[in-house]
Amino acid sequence: MPGRVNRVKEPISRVKCVVDSCAYWDSGDRCKAESIEIQPPDALDTETTDCATFVPREES
Repeated sequence: MPGRVNRVKEPISRVKCVVDSCAYWDSGDRCKAESIEIQPPDALDTETTDCATFVPREES
């Protein structure tokens, strides 16, 4: 499945991601998405937020 954004060589600084099933995840809990989108605009707590950039990692 293609991603919404490009996977880049260097991780986004100051972003920690522990979702190792995401195609943008990299060892050390780093995100290698070109940019990230967090939704929804009306979220009130961490339970209602979502990383819209997430793409499932393809198993090889």
